[in-house]
Amino acid sequence: MKRQFRKQADPLPSSGRGLMHVCPHCAAPLTLHDLRDGDQGYWCHPCGRGHRASNPPLDALKPLPRTG
Repeated sequence: MKRQFRKQADPLPSSGRGLMHVCPHCAAPLTLHDLRDGDQGYWCHPCGRGHRASNPPLDALKPLPRTG
């Protein structure tokens, strides 16, 4: 079986280091929760929306503020 290669670069970063997860709708910080199927997901309590940790929307990743 031949391996399929991506035709374009992955838009998500290879690491979440230096990034924080925020709600793409209201920009509130998201909380991480364990899901019933064993996966993890991020949830926005004010909006009542969320996404799986393995499939974040591009707007959900924001750089952490720099200090010092």
